[in-house]
Amino acid sequence: MKKTILTAAAVIGAGALLFQGLTQAATAAEIRKVITVNTDYSNVTSSASQAERSGLPDLPEGYIKANYKVDDIKSEYYRDQKPASMDLTKEEAAEIGAQALWAIFGQSLEGQAIELGYQKPTVQVPRSYWNADVLIDGKLVYTFSLDSVTGELFTITKSRTLKEKVDLSFDTELDKNPKQYEELAKKLAKEFNVVHGEIKSVKYNSQGYGNNDPTISVDIFGENGEIALMDFSRYDQALTGIVFNGLYKPSMEYHARSVKEMQEKLEEMEDSANPEGKPALKIWSE
Repeated sequence: MKKTILTAAAVIGAGALLFQGLTQAATAAEIRKVITVNTDYSNVTSSASQAERSGLPDLPEGYIKANYKVDDIKSEYYRDQKPASMDLTKEEAAEIGAQALWAIFGQSLEGQAIELGYQKPTVQVPRSYWNADVLIDGKLVYTFSLDSVTGELFTITKSRTLKEKVDLSFDTELDKNPKQYEELAKKLAKEFNVVHGEIKSVKYNSQGYGNNDPTISVDIFGENGEIALMDFSRYDQALTGIVFNGLYKPSMEYHARSVKEMQEKLEEMEDSANPEGKPALKIWSE
């Protein structure tokens, strides 16, 4: 039973559910408990240009700055979360996200809206960041988040509802042979420079779904030690999201610590209930 609990925790923390959890800064747990963490930005100057701070030296090919509306995410949680003097302004953060949406999804934001909320550092993500909802014709379609000081992209996702009725169940055959998606992930990871350097390897992570769109997640490992997660639709192989190293790596490290702590607590409970080391419950399975 203990092994089952830990396995379930690992799957939930490392797979497709990341796009439902990490890409939304104000999770229920974060709303109830926000812990301030010191972050070192000693190498960043407030006079640096937007391009220098974001890591985007040039505009994406074909990009033309759109006339979009910038507003606050209408959530009470963000009301007291105020950026500091070193942070990018809401407008600067919105423009970095707009460029990324064009580069990755080919989406122009002409006449659309970007709503942003500021997130202070937490134990899980020890860097402050801007979290954004992008409304297309009034509907939430994209999200992105980025480091509030450097402009480094943390996440970018696309949400959609398919017109067709699609099977959302776990694909056992794909689980045995995910090579098609691993190759696709490697190709796009290189195109979008997802790990900011040479790719060391790619590895199938898990399956899930968003709305009625079945998905598959693939880990991207860089030669430089970075790791990213890419999400694809199992329906038509479309890219639906990326969690970059700046958010993915610390979140996975936090998850690993949480699983270890859970295991230690379970062992303590087991030892306390069974001082002689005899199992209190035996699970039979075929």
